[in-house]
Amino acid sequence: MGLFSKKKKVDYDVLFKEKYKSINQLIMQANNEMDFVIKESLYALILSEYDELLSYIDMGANFDKEHILSLKNNAQKEYTILNDLNKG
Repeated sequence: MGLFSKKKKVDYDVLFKEKYKSINQLIMQANNEMDFVIKESLYALILSEYDELLSYIDMGANFDKEHILSLKNNAQKEYTILNDLNKG
C-alpha cells in the first residue's frame, strides 16, 4: 500500500518560514562577529540563503518577493562593504 501512495505535496510556506528564521539567526551571528573575514563569509551565506527564499516564492510560497529582494539588497551592500574592507 505504501509503495504506490501519492507523493506528499511540498509546503513551500513552511520551508520559507524555516529558512527565513535561519537567515535571521545568521544575521544576528554576523552582527555579533568581530572578525571581518568571518563576517564577510557569513554575509555570503546569507545572500545564498536569500536566493533560496526567492526560489521558494517562485515555487509557490505566499510571501512578498519585493520585501525579500529589498532585504537581499541590504545584505549585498553589507557584503560589499566587508569585502572592500578585507581587500584593503
